[in-house]
Order: sequence, then C-alpha cells, then structure tokens
Amino acid sequence: MSDGQFLAAFRLQPPTRRGRIASFATFNPIFTIAFLSATAAAILYVSFLLEGFFTFGSALLLIAAFLLCFSVFSWNKVTDLKEDSINLPDRGQFTKKNRDYLIFASFEAINIALILAFFTNPVAVAIFLFAFFVAFFYGLGHSFRIKNTVVLKNVTIAGTMAAVAVLLPLALHANIAWIVLLLSYFIFVKVFITTVLNDVRDVDGDRKTGVHTIPVALGRNKTRNLLLIINSTLVLWVAFSLFQGIFYPYAFVLILSVIYGYWVVLRFTRRAKTSRLFYLLINGEWAFLALYATLFALGWPHLA
Repeated sequence: MSDGQFLAAFRLQPPTRRGRIASFATFNPIFTIAFLSATAAAILYVSFLLEGFFTFGSALLLIAAFLLCFSVFSWNKVTDLKEDSINLPDRGQFTKKNRDYLIFASFEAINIALILAFFTNPVAVAIFLFAFFVAFFYGLGHSFRIKNTVVLKNVTIAGTMAAVAVLLPLALHANIAWIVLLLSYFIFVKVFITTVLNDVRDVDGDRKTGVHTIPVALGRNKTRNLLLIINSTLVLWVAFSLFQGIFYPYAFVLILSVIYGYWVVLRFTRRAKTSRLFYLLINGEWAFLALYATLFALGWPHLA
C-alpha cells in the first residue's frame, strides 16, 4: 500500500446527499420542532377524516394545532436542556445558545393558535389551553416532575394528544360516543408507543440524569415485548371496527398502521444505536397515514 492510499483511509469523506438529509433531519432543532408539530397536525387531520367531518373550520384548527405544538416543543427544548446535552450534544448547544428565542417563539405561537381557535369555535380555546398547560408543567419541577415519572410521562403525552385530536372535531361536529372512544384508544396507543420508542433512543442520557422511563426501568428487551403486546391490541381494535362497519373507507389505512407499528417496535428496540432517520421513521408515520387517508377520502382506490 502506498503512502497516499494509507493516508486516504483517514481522510473525511464528503457526505452524500442522503447523508446530508439524514443529518439535517436528525440534528437540526428547528426542523425537528417543525416536523413534530406537523406530525401532531397530521394526527388531528386523520382524526377529522375518521370522524367523517372536514370543513374550512377544520383547516383553521389544523394550523392552530401546528402552532400549539410548535409552542409546546419549543418550550420542551428549554426544559429538556440537561438531557439533550447528553443524548444529543449538538441540540443541547443550540438550545443553550437560543434559549430566549425559543421561549419567545413558544409564547407567540400559542397566542396565534388561540386566536385562530377562537374564531373557529370558542370551545376549541379551552381545549388548546388545556393542552398547553399540561405541556408547560410537563418538564417543570424538582422533587416531582411528570417527565421523570415512569409510565405517567408516556400516559400524559399520549392522553393529551388523544384528547385534543378527538375533542377538537367534536367542537365542530357532534359524533357518536362509542366511535369517539374507539378513536381515542387508537390514537392513545399509537402515540404511547411512539413516546416509549423515543425513550429507548434516549435511555443512556435518561439514566445518567435520573429520568425514570419505561426502558430505563424494564430494559430494552422487556420494553420491546410490552410494546408488541400493546400494538397487538390494535389487531382486535381493527377487527372490531371492520365487523361494525365503521371508519369506512379507511380500513386499509388502519391495518397498515398496525403493521407499521410492529415494524418500528422491532426495528428500534433491538440495539442502542438507531437510524439517523429515526425521527422521520418513528414520528413520520402519521404523515404517511394522512396521505393514504386523503386518497381514500377522495374516493381512490374505489373499494365498492
């Protein structure tokens, strides 16, 4: 081997286009905040479609929901600075440097969201305030902190997300109670699994900073088994929905969601190191579901 060949092995290779995209999606804090906010809006959009109701007011609430989540995630970047400094040092450094801007963006976004909600339906304002204050106190505290409590953390996030996604359509359009309960359970389970998978990725930093999550308490293997069992309850949920003839014509979308749930659990609980496209693959599920649901809402493909 020549000297040139030997030294070439130690030179940094220029990143590929895929590598640059993955790096941006993984490490750019503004992108992740915007992406997760869009994901939350996608959950609400799917909820509107499954409840069979979408109007101009619904579109305004989607924008308001995006801004609400942008506010919440910006605030959480500030409260999660200690953990992020260990799990994702680049993000931790960004947050530390731009703390005041993130706080300002958080409160401005929630103000605009409340204005849009008010002109859509005043009841929506109460729903948005409920979600905001839950998120505001989620990361605060010293002796007791929701974020540091096993299970309560995941239940709080999933429960709040499910409540907002189901109650906002109800603010515009009444629906049958048991359909609302079924939809609430579906969203709760999907978001719960997502939050636990995020904890699996952050298990090292959470353990060092004293954050008691399900993966920290159970370990990776037991966490995987727990999530597989929880996702399996959606098999019965889909079967019951098909038997009752509800959520038509979105049966294929719901079945796809359950299959995807198995894949992400098996994919992201087997080893500590996760894909650089973790955020896109885990949280991007709702964007794909929203896309497929839109096709079925428009009557394609024809199932009749």
